[in-house]
Amino acid sequence: MNAECKMAKKTPLVYQTITGRRIPVSKLSRSEKDFLSRVQQNYHARLEWTRFAAWWNAEFTRTGLNIRSPVYRICQDLEARLGIHQGSVSPPDYRDFLADLIDGQFGSRQEFCQATGVDPGQLSRVFAGRADLSLRALQKVLEVLQAQLVIQTQEQAREQTSVARAEEALALATH
Repeated sequence: MNAECKMAKKTPLVYQTITGRRIPVSKLSRSEKDFLSRVQQNYHARLEWTRFAAWWNAEFTRTGLNIRSPVYRICQDLEARLGIHQGSVSPPDYRDFLADLIDGQFGSRQEFCQATGVDPGQLSRVFAGRADLSLRALQKVLEVLQAQLVIQTQEQAREQTSVARAEEALALATH
């Protein structure tokens, strides 16, 4: 076994979403890996993003995988990246990053609001794009989530959402 393979075996494999969520893929089942291999082929073909979305959702249902499978979230991320790449979907904004952090740490927005005292109505309006958090409220939310605000260039944001980056991670996950 060469050094590169040994290194890959020791390092836990993860797929990183557009919003930075790290999804472990080293313990995927055989059926999940097989499904991701099929996804990888269609993703590489750069189907129109709505066709890709329809295909993977139908295929996912057909295979009987559970929506709690990490593969489901990976496919959602791939779909979004393809839509962004094709100019049909907006890149993520702070709301997407917050929603992902809240989901990852609290399981639901309702649990987050109960635990933090954030007004559920205000949070709902923010996620619907009808309101924004004040700087003070954003600072409170970031503190609770143990997160920080990062400002990046548009080029850095494009790299973060690139289809090539997702393809590389997908290739590692399916081996």
